[in-house]
Amino acid sequence: MNRRQAVLGLGAILARPALAQEWRPGRPIRLIVPFAAGASSDTIARLVAARVGAALGTSFAIDNRAGAGGLLACQWVARAAPDGTTLLWGGGTALTHAALQRDPGYDVLRDFTPIATIVENPALLAVRPAAPWQDARALFAAATSDTGGLRYGSGGVGTPAHMAAAAMLKSIGAEGVHVPYRGANQATTAVETGEVDFAFAISNIVLPRLRQDAVRVLLSTGQRRIPALPNIPTLVEMVPDGPVITSGSSIVGPAGMPSAVVQRLHAAVNGVLTEDAGLRETLTREGGDITLAPTPGAYAAAWAPEFARLRRLVEISGVRVE
Repeated sequence: MNRRQAVLGLGAILARPALAQEWRPGRPIRLIVPFAAGASSDTIARLVAARVGAALGTSFAIDNRAGAGGLLACQWVARAAPDGTTLLWGGGTALTHAALQRDPGYDVLRDFTPIATIVENPALLAVRPAAPWQDARALFAAATSDTGGLRYGSGGVGTPAHMAAAAMLKSIGAEGVHVPYRGANQATTAVETGEVDFAFAISNIVLPRLRQDAVRVLLSTGQRRIPALPNIPTLVEMVPDGPVITSGSSIVGPAGMPSAVVQRLHAAVNGVLTEDAGLRETLTREGGDITLAPTPGAYAAAWAPEFARLRRLVEISGVRVE
């Protein structure tokens, strides 16, 4: 080993304890989850939180706040003390509400601190197994025919699934009848029973139904095909300027968090996802595309463009929540 290698190696050894000593929470971290307990996204949040807590030498207290589609959770974290002990699971929820509503009760670009990205789950277009459409092109043809007006379900007005369906239909010059349900699980069940012709729902909700042969999947709304469904095309492959719709699992905090706290949390999340092959396999099996930001700054830099993209999607889909 030469002198330069020895110096670099010593620097790496010294850096790790220093980072650990910069911040260690003195009490459990409260993770506000904008989904009901037992929901698929809640399950993923708990899996990740348990491992990150162990890496930090603390524990996470999960606080499920699903009211108003997760808006209450976003508002709560935006007003929390910026000491690193109150965090939000799902920065995408905060961005989506800000794009949909004139006044969500916070300024999404000023009131949050982006910390770490984890995984993105696209929406999947599901139909019942006996549906006459064997692929997405056949569904498009039916939607644009004289007898069109297909019924589509979603987990509620203004949800990403609702916007995905509305934007897709507009992009192919079709109209449909929206049937909102109390959640994505109920919308997917409506596909199975034939109450609606199709529905978009996040991949970790649809995939278990697909494996039980309860639904068929015609396309996904990610930027690229997901590892769990390599033969299923994306909407952007089939429709010029088709929308990209994903549900991003990420961790953000209130504005004003100290840099040392943000860096420590980010390092813990990225370390767990890098080193835990079992966790990565679980996330991928649920239809996820693991997307680790290299630094908190890289994640923060993506917020304004993502907000602009979501606002454009709201305009295209015609969906808005007052």
